[in-house]
Amino acid sequence: MDDKKINSSNDDYIDKLISEIEDTGDILDTIQPEEPVSESEETEQNIDSTSDNESIIDSIIEDTHASDEKKEEIKSSDKPDQREPAVSFRERLNDIKNEIVEQYKEIYSDYAEERKIRKRESIKEFYGGKPPADKKARALYISMYAVKKFFSILGTSIFSIFLIFVLTGTIVGTTITVYLLSFMDSTTSVVLKDFQQSFASYIYQMNKETEEYELVYKATPASHDIKLATDLEKLHDYTKFAFVSIEDERFYSHEGVDFKRTGAAVVNLVLNKLGVSKSYFGGSTITQQLIKTVTGDDEDTWERKMREIFTAMKFEKNYTKDDILSAYLNEIYFSEIDGYHMYGIEAASIGYFGKPAEELTIAESAMLASIPKSPNYYNPAKNFEENKERKNICLYKMFELGVISADEYEQAVDEQVMLTTTPGFKESHPNYMKLTESDDDFKNPETNSWPVDTAIFEFGDYLKDTYELETRDDGIAMFNSGGYKIYLSADTELQAHLDETFSDWTYFPEDLSDAYDYPEDDRRVQAALAVMDYEGHILGIGGQIGKKEGNLGWNNAYRSHRQPGSTIKPVTTYGYALENDLITWSTYFYDKPLAAGVAMEEEWPMNYDGYPSMERQPVYYFLKQSINTLPAQIVNLYGKQAVFDFATKNLHLDLDPVMDLDYSPLCVGGTSTGPTVINLANAYIPYGNGGKYYKASIISKVVDCKTDEVIIDNENRVGEQAVSEETAYIMNKMLQKVITDGTGTAAQLWNTVVAGKTGTTEDWRDITFVGLTPDYVSALWVGYPVGMNRWAIEDANSARIWKNVFGTYANEHAEKSDFPDCDTVLKQVRYCSYTGLIATSRCPGGNVGYYKPTDAYCSYH
Repeated sequence: MDDKKINSSNDDYIDKLISEIEDTGDILDTIQPEEPVSESEETEQNIDSTSDNESIIDSIIEDTHASDEKKEEIKSSDKPDQREPAVSFRERLNDIKNEIVEQYKEIYSDYAEERKIRKRESIKEFYGGKPPADKKARALYISMYAVKKFFSILGTSIFSIFLIFVLTGTIVGTTITVYLLSFMDSTTSVVLKDFQQSFASYIYQMNKETEEYELVYKATPASHDIKLATDLEKLHDYTKFAFVSIEDERFYSHEGVDFKRTGAAVVNLVLNKLGVSKSYFGGSTITQQLIKTVTGDDEDTWERKMREIFTAMKFEKNYTKDDILSAYLNEIYFSEIDGYHMYGIEAASIGYFGKPAEELTIAESAMLASIPKSPNYYNPAKNFEENKERKNICLYKMFELGVISADEYEQAVDEQVMLTTTPGFKESHPNYMKLTESDDDFKNPETNSWPVDTAIFEFGDYLKDTYELETRDDGIAMFNSGGYKIYLSADTELQAHLDETFSDWTYFPEDLSDAYDYPEDDRRVQAALAVMDYEGHILGIGGQIGKKEGNLGWNNAYRSHRQPGSTIKPVTTYGYALENDLITWSTYFYDKPLAAGVAMEEEWPMNYDGYPSMERQPVYYFLKQSINTLPAQIVNLYGKQAVFDFATKNLHLDLDPVMDLDYSPLCVGGTSTGPTVINLANAYIPYGNGGKYYKASIISKVVDCKTDEVIIDNENRVGEQAVSEETAYIMNKMLQKVITDGTGTAAQLWNTVVAGKTGTTEDWRDITFVGLTPDYVSALWVGYPVGMNRWAIEDANSARIWKNVFGTYANEHAEKSDFPDCDTVLKQVRYCSYTGLIATSRCPGGNVGYYKPTDAYCSYH
């Protein structure tokens, strides 16, 4: 087609051309460039075409514009502002659509000229600058363009899908990475000290005559578990590499996780699920197996596996390969033989071959290395042939990896291994080692002593708190297999005395023989006694009345929490007021109850001998006669919280922070549960040693058998100053008055001074006594174990029982003549019988007392 033909075209030709273009789906619009040509770029373009071509193109554009304008007329006839208000959701949508159309038309009119130019350029580009006049030629060109456009769109779509895939993969990968990093950060680290090996634990007690510690108890691992340790350096290289070869051949090259083996294990698992493969192998490394063994984390979940993987990777950053292999060989389970469960290669070597692990042959090493995969199945004493088959696989792996030579491999395969269970073994090996030979000749007595039981309970509680175990029993189980040496503070001679007196019922109140509705054992009183020195070392324990039967049974001294009665007064109200200079020896108060509604609904409290006397008496008199009204007045004056805090924080008395923050518990010992006799005696320690508190313990020290590290040391402690020396001295003198002319006169001794306090609960259901001598501080409880202590102890005197059970011993073994002195206390000073202040020469009265130098002198006279 030439220029002359185009120039001769008429309007019909142009109309036909436009019609053909519109029939193709408005090609002019579809072939527009994606980005509008800027105005500057547009002015620079030089349209190289004949005037006839321009005329044809302009005609096409004009017709196209006419079509657009016609459409605008149609649309403009229904503008949103000419319509009725929308009455439906659909009409509102139409309004919005029309608004958008109007906005588009405004934008379109601004760029109409630019669009006209672009269409001109697009037609020229499409037709190569010369639009053909022939209909077939134009159709061919248009078809070729459509094909080109199709592949362009297809390519763009494929590329877009690829970009979406990459973007999605990146997002997913980033999410997984962040999750894994977070998971890794939350993974608990494991340290080698967590790998507890089962050694025997020992308890020693000082023999007072020889002044040497003697073994009194040995705790062997429960359930016949035998776990023996050996040094990795003692083992032959082939023994170590037997385990590496069969369990983890890349042990020395990976960093805790063998991803190659793990991946293979995953594929193998999938094939097993699909039924394609019947074989099975795991992907865990030696490090992972060790982590699983020590943590006990064996859930069959992917979360557990992820924890194990990250823990292993962390673990390998902190320890060498030899450290890990050594822990593994000393920890792994090797099944059982003769009823003994063997943990560690040393126990397995003794159990299966009767010799230590350092003497193992190549074949024996491979035989042991074959067991951990499935200990019971590959136990050679039970399934010799199954073990032999895996042993030979192990030997070949050792040869393949260069651990052993070809000759060593052949010899090991042919070696006839004898087990301790093989007929004739004992005859041919008369000196073979036995697992039971790991124990020494010491045998525990049939019944433990009370101090031994108390020490096990105390140390069990220590382990529970230290390692955040759930119960005391978990701590005791840890002691039984943890390898500890416990040294007791108990005095063997004193304990022998208590064992004798507590086994004799004549020292205690009569049975309630008329209480036939309860079993005979429940009608008998029970008791508890704790004796300690003034540094908190428990010297003797009376756990129950009667002959001790069994071990780790009920121990009243350590486990019975009973109401202390009036023995609580010196460590709550009197102690608080005296320490804070709110009372003195002779401050006067009236013996009268609190008004109704203050502490109780009616007047409270009453005294044990009846209604308060309403008489005016000095403080020491209230204490020695155990009058209840003054403690109540002190709490009322200075507050329950202040008194409670003193008792629990200064003297560490065991009180409930909710139930015992009240008048009755703090004033008369009506506690919710109450302290044990150990805790009660412990609270009195400062009143006999110058005001210092030491936490009571029957353990002098504990040594870790594996490291010889001292983990508890109570031998050289520094006391906590709980009250001032002056308070301690004056309170001690008040407590001596209880014994000389108060409620505790039955506890008097002739060879040593005694300070103390009696206590009785409501209706005489429990009686208590705290007795202090210069050498010992002790606490006694007597009561009934049935129900809510519903039986009364008639005509029983706690001070007399204390003297008979323990006081006589304290009297005979007195070493100190008196309690510690305090130079600053004003001693035997006369006080004014009218004001209760320190008397002057003008004051009446002749009674004397003990005072702090800051206490006031009487200025009334």
